[in-house]
Amino acid sequence: MNECFSKFFQAISDSRRQQILTHLEEKPRCVSELVDLFQVSQSCISKHLSVLKNAELVDARRCGQNVIYSLNHEKITSCCRDFFRNFECCSHMFTSEKSEIS
Repeated sequence: MNECFSKFFQAISDSRRQQILTHLEEKPRCVSELVDLFQVSQSCISKHLSVLKNAELVDARRCGQNVIYSLNHEKITSCCRDFFRNFECCSHMFTSEKSEIS
């Protein structure tokens, strides 16, 4: 399979990273906001964000002294779609997509 899938599933395999993604779904956030939400060290959150960024699941943009993290919706969607499309049991989920595009 694709290396993209390995990075994707490794990144989301951790429950803390799953929670971070859920919080970023609500709105873009800086590290300090995530630290406050989780009550863990900044270095812990930064390490998790680094894994998510390496898998291209989050985007980062500088805003003054802060870095604001947001979901990379396109990457998450494409990884899920492309992976699960490979399985016959899931293929029906994507057949209507083809009809809508035509």
